[in-house]
Amino acid sequence: MDSSDEARVFLIARGLIAEHGDDVARFLQDKIDRLTAARDYEQLSEWFAIRNAVALSLGFDPTLQ
Repeated sequence: MDSSDEARVFLIARGLIAEHGDDVARFLQDKIDRLTAARDYEQLSEWFAIRNAVALSLGFDPTLQ
């Protein structure tokens, strides 16, 4: 992932945090579950990156989730 992709992922993460607040983790898990069921691995990869950016933005270690 290059720096422009990383910046975009963090912008998306910030928007999701602002939109979903305390429910952001549930929103992300639901999205990831739907993509996994659909076997949409390209989108899934992006949403894992977004989930990690949310975790980092909130001060959590994304490797622990």
